[in-house]
Amino acid sequence: MEILKILENFGITLEDLVGSGMELCICRDDEKETIKKKLKEIITKELNNPNVSTLLIAAIKLEEEGKKGNLPFNYDEDPNYIYVDEVIGMAIANEIAGTRAIFNFRWYDAKKPGIVGILDEKGYIFLDDAIAGLIAGCMSKVFSE
Repeated sequence: MEILKILENFGITLEDLVGSGMELCICRDDEKETIKKKLKEIITKELNNPNVSTLLIAAIKLEEEGKKGNLPFNYDEDPNYIYVDEVIGMAIANEIAGTRAIFNFRWYDAKKPGIVGILDEKGYIFLDDAIAGLIAGCMSKVFSE
């Protein structure tokens, strides 16, 4: 799972992804461990999906280019008119679980649980949305399988 090694360079672990997903999970206490286990399995599987991992790499590359000043906008300002970061997040969510995951992405993007919020605070304007999309898609799949 090469993409997980790349994500670890940004301080993102499998446990962080699962924890962020569970933060917004609305379920009974007696269901939490089962859901957590299923979420971990789905995240692991989806990180091996070449479309998901390629979109995550695209977000990482955009971060790198933004920090170098190579994007056609001021990366450090995170301007409101730039929405391609959300498009990446929605594309990841959609790839994993379809339209329902796009709605779930909006929830994770707005609330920024766990690692999503940490990435946002560190100024990663693409990676936080890509990770929100990954978590939203996987959480949607947890409840649709």
